[in-house]
Amino acid sequence: MSMEHTLGNPEELAAGYAAGAMSAQEAAEFEAHLASGCAACAAEMRALEPAVADLLAGAQPMPPSPGLRAAVLRRATALVAVSQAPAQAPALQPWKNWSSTGGTDGIFYQHAAVDGPWEETGVPGVSVRRLFVDRANDRMTALFRMQAGSSYPSHRHHGDEECWVLEGELQVGKVRMRAGDFQRAAAGSLHPAQHTAGGCVLLISGSLEDKLVRA
Repeated sequence: MSMEHTLGNPEELAAGYAAGAMSAQEAAEFEAHLASGCAACAAEMRALEPAVADLLAGAQPMPPSPGLRAAVLRRATALVAVSQAPAQAPALQPWKNWSSTGGTDGIFYQHAAVDGPWEETGVPGVSVRRLFVDRANDRMTALFRMQAGSSYPSHRHHGDEECWVLEGELQVGKVRMRAGDFQRAAAGSLHPAQHTAGGCVLLISGSLEDKLVRA
């Protein structure tokens, strides 16, 4: 499972690091965070590579101070390490790395939610589509898509969870759910492994911190 993201917004962290806006201590902490394998920050660093290359191409040459040269080399080394690192397997619960979703005047809209993008999880055949995240209140709403024959492991709920079957069928223990069925699990409750024979799409609202239970 991936580590919980604790340093802040990955996009802001990567931009601040690449721009040299971090203090020496902040930069060192971010480098250690990257080295620990944070997929979200690594992706943001990769996304910044074209912009950094354009800036360097248009810059006027001038001899840097020894301190600046060392800092630039350190950041360049980190960028190269990220770009050359092998792609990591998807996290079992990628929503644990999601940042909060913004809105306007307390209202948030998500158009064509089912159209994607979908994010793979580390569970074979299970992908997730982020809709809304509120980290301050430990809540997320997302679409889950399970391919035919896939299963999601047993897990304990850190907060109340609500699930509505939009398409297909889902077997939850001895209960068989079909399109239109709804279930609610209270905080602290344990969900058994869930399986779908023909595939399904679920709308789920729950905690970001549910814990998988190993068999």
